[in-house]
Amino acid sequence: MSSKNLCLLITTAPNKGRKCRIEVLNRILPHDSEASVDEVVANVLLVNSKLPSQLCYGLVISAPPACARKVYPIVLFSPSTYQDVLETSKLLLDRLRGTSYVECFVRGGSLDCRVLQMAIGGLLKDTKIDSKNYSIKLTLNVLKDVTTFSLLSKGQEKVSVKSPGQNIR
Repeated sequence: MSSKNLCLLITTAPNKGRKCRIEVLNRILPHDSEASVDEVVANVLLVNSKLPSQLCYGLVISAPPACARKVYPIVLFSPSTYQDVLETSKLLLDRLRGTSYVECFVRGGSLDCRVLQMAIGGLLKDTKIDSKNYSIKLTLNVLKDVTTFSLLSKGQEKVSVKSPGQNIR
């Protein structure tokens, strides 16, 4: 797996990684014949593609697989060390205006999310952090060797599979 082309991290329903992998590939392969999807941890898929992460995100979220729970477009990634994660987080959040929130999930590896969140908050001088009323959320997904970074609006990563006609009133 080549890290240079990481574009999405997708969480799946329990024991649905293999099925979801196929469904995600069905959405991306018509646009990138070299794309790959790997289940790096149980119920966690990493999508590699030459396509931009937002395009991959749009292809998956426009017709989301029923097995997908959350889809995170990857903005950046770093090695899973405290120093690298803190430097990358600061780089991303220093560019933002408004209120932010840092969310963290350890899906493998040994980093502590609480330590990361507190340290990131301490590094930021001009960015307000608020867990309830934020304009952008930085989501860290810590894997064994790599941590992915996603910038999302409130609720953006949640997948909603709607039946045809469900929104008709």
